[in-house]
Formats: sequence, structure tokens, C-alpha cells
Amino acid sequence: MKLSVLLAISLLPLSTREKVELAYQYPSLPSLLRRLGKTRTRLERMLSFLADGKTKVCFFGMPSYPATLAQLENPPFRLFYQGQLPQASSQLLTVCGTRYPDGQGSHLAYAFALEASANGCDLVMSNSRGSDRGCLYAIGDLGNDGYVVCDAGLATKRIQSNTLLSQANLLSPFEPDDQALPFRCLARNVVSTALGMVTVVLQAPLRSGALACATSALDAGRDVYVHAEALRSGPLGEGSRALVEMGCPVFASYAELAALLHWSASVHLRQTTSGDALYRFGSAWYSLQYD
Repeated sequence: MKLSVLLAISLLPLSTREKVELAYQYPSLPSLLRRLGKTRTRLERMLSFLADGKTKVCFFGMPSYPATLAQLENPPFRLFYQGQLPQASSQLLTVCGTRYPDGQGSHLAYAFALEASANGCDLVMSNSRGSDRGCLYAIGDLGNDGYVVCDAGLATKRIQSNTLLSQANLLSPFEPDDQALPFRCLARNVVSTALGMVTVVLQAPLRSGALACATSALDAGRDVYVHAEALRSGPLGEGSRALVEMGCPVFASYAELAALLHWSASVHLRQTTSGDALYRFGSAWYSLQYD
């Protein structure tokens, strides 16, 4: 089926199931354009954005569509991406934390992401500031890429001007020029937590995006784990403590989390002095010890 036809179907106000059913009817492009009316300019914009080959698109039902994401009740029919999509063998771990962490929270995000990524986890993050940015610094220092689910279109300045994102695989269910709006941030949370096999919560205040992200994970049937260090963060940890009260398990280190999930933990993080460290974040120095 032609790309233009699938993109046109993606613009119709239908559920993903209905879009798939329509696709199997092999509609003609002219018939779809008549249904789109004036919104056909959005189709032209998507086609022009894809023309340079940097950005690709995947549709629900294709073999390359992420298997974990397909488990959603109404998964995105269309997914734009730059880089690679997760493989079936990927050990996907979603990390969420506040956009406004304190110093302890920033170091927690970096250190946890560094150790998890070194042990083979493919981290799923957002393009937000704060905890997610700390995770991006960590995987960048390791030379890994991870997956960033964006709250805006991949052609927006918000995404293209963020140099940290150049090292990551970018995913967006939104049209190229869609700006970040509250409802898109919530939709992004649904995608990012569904993409990961489990979700880890760092510092999360009440009524925060991080807590909303954890709630999305629970709604999707994913296990949510809370880092013990976040519980000692005063108001910044109130949301994390609320999750524990709801029954979410607590872990104190990546090794402890890996044991709970039966994942590998052959690489261990050690905070050290600058003399024998390879990794630095702020004033803290870290090294990795391999079994």
C-alpha cells in the first residue's frame, strides 16, 4: 500500500482498529482526500517532511511496530521516528522523574541511568528537562542511544534545537509541526510507559508529570518500581511515596531491581574520586566495575 494512503488514513478521526479495517479495504487516495477536505495540506506536509529520508514512519500492524506498544488498547496508528525502533529482544526500561529535581534527584537520574544502560537496558525517556535530561547525559557518556518519546512533532524547534536528542532514537506519534501542549504530554506519557516493559519512578512530586507517567504505566498493566532514594526527597518525593502506598515495590539500586526482574547486573556503579573515574556529572565522579 502506498505511503500516501496510509498517511491519509492516519489523519481520519477514527480509532486505530477502525483505521486498520479501512486500510484492508484498500481505499483510493482520491477518495481519502475527499474525506480529508482542507486538511489534505497536513498530508502534504508529512510527505515533504519524510522526503529527505532522515525521518521514517511505521504503522500499526507492520512487523517493525514495537510489540510492547501494540499491547495498548488504542495504540498510535502512525509513529514517526529518527534512528531505530526497538527490537523484540530489547530490554526496555521506562524512567520518569520530575522536571524540577533537586541536586540529589539530578544525580540519582544520572547514576541510575548510567548503571542500567551499562547493563544492557534500553532506556525509554522523554524530551523534558530535569530527570530525563540527566538520563540522556548518562547514556550519551556511555555512547548508547536509548529511546526518547517526544511530546511534539519531530520538525518542531523544541525537538530539533535540543542537541542532547541527536544521540538518541526519537519517536513521536504526532504530526511533524505539532507543538507541545498539555494533552500531547499526557499522550506521550501513555506511549512511553507502554513502550517500556517496566517503569521506574525517581523523584515525583504530587500532581507532577512524573506521577502522571507512573499512573499511565499502571493503567497499561505495567509494573512500576520506585527508587528508595526518591522517598527521602521531601515534597519532591511525595508522589513517589504515594505510589508505594498504592503497593508499588521499592528498590535501592539497579542490582536490586535487576534481581527482582531477573535481569543481568554484571556491571556495578561506584561513586569515586576524579583520579580513577571515567564519568562525571556535576560535582560527582563515577566508575563502572565489571564482573
